Amino acid sequence: MKRILVVDDDPDILEVFQLALESEHYRVYPLLSPRYIFKTVKEFNPDLIILDIMLNGMDGRAVFKELRSNPETEAIPVIMASARYDESYVSSQQYHPDDYLEKPFDIADMLQKVNLLTEN
Repeated sequence: MKRILVVDDDPDILEVFQLALESEHYRVYPLLSPRYIFKTVKEFNPDLIILDIMLNGMDGRAVFKELRSNPETEAIPVIMASARYDESYVSSQQYHPDDYLEKPFDIADMLQKVNLLTEN
């Protein structure tokens, strides 16, 4: 069973991700704050991370940069999600996520992106 770490500071959005992904037989770890993301990654060993850009008190882009800069996490696929920034802005940044979700997102579209990034 593929494991997905979802980081979003909105509990309702976390629940939507979790319900949709679990219905497709993914194991989901919802995380409200990226504060413990590296500890969680080490313990949960995700196959994919879905990371919100606008997090309460933290910038998801900085968290993403840390993930890409760390040899233990650099190879984990990441989907960035945002209601404020569009895909062209995200792709213009120094570090590029593996995919992007604009909120509000279509669940079928999100699942398709997840399926593509978690295939072996």
